[in-house]
Amino acid sequence: MSSTPRLFLIGFNKCGTTSFHDYFKANKISSVHWRANTLALALHKNKTEGLPLLTGIEQWSAYTDMICIPGSPWGASNSTNAPLIEGCRWFKALHRGYPDALFILNTRDPFHWLRSRLKHDKGKFAEAYLKALAPQGVRNRRQLKQRWLHDWYEHHAEVMTYFQTHAPTQLLVFHISESSERQLNRFLMPHFDIEAGHFPHHHKSA
Repeated sequence: MSSTPRLFLIGFNKCGTTSFHDYFKANKISSVHWRANTLALALHKNKTEGLPLLTGIEQWSAYTDMICIPGSPWGASNSTNAPLIEGCRWFKALHRGYPDALFILNTRDPFHWLRSRLKHDKGKFAEAYLKALAPQGVRNRRQLKQRWLHDWYEHHAEVMTYFQTHAPTQLLVFHISESSERQLNRFLMPHFDIEAGHFPHHHKSA
């Protein structure tokens, strides 16, 4: 086994991020997941200050759900005055800073993803997102759905274009209900000891 690279999950939340986090842990890959916004807040602070993005959070190998929604966690927010952060969209900076890293674009049917986001935390996630995007003119659920779908297709196109040009062997596109576990295992096996090859499906939408 070669030396272990960093591993970044660069799909949106509600695309199996918890399942990936548990899969990594089951295979003894040290993994960090959201940490009540503090993962995304640390990335944002480092980016703002011109530091390597993982400064102060270097202890993990895998990084998942790098998101911060102002107002969450509900009732105990550490992000009320923070910006909206979707660290998955910083894949170019992550690749520049960690050129040997592996990237997984975790994905699913975009309309199933949309419904899952709208229902997340009994609608509180969507409410907080609406409030964060209000200064950009997103005022209601219809506009929020349009914005999310726009961001979805834009992000997927940017990821595919970038990695096809710069690092085609360092990206795996993994559809959480269509891709096979073997694809994921094969992608990681040159770098990690994959013994628990089953990919779990946590928080699966009805």
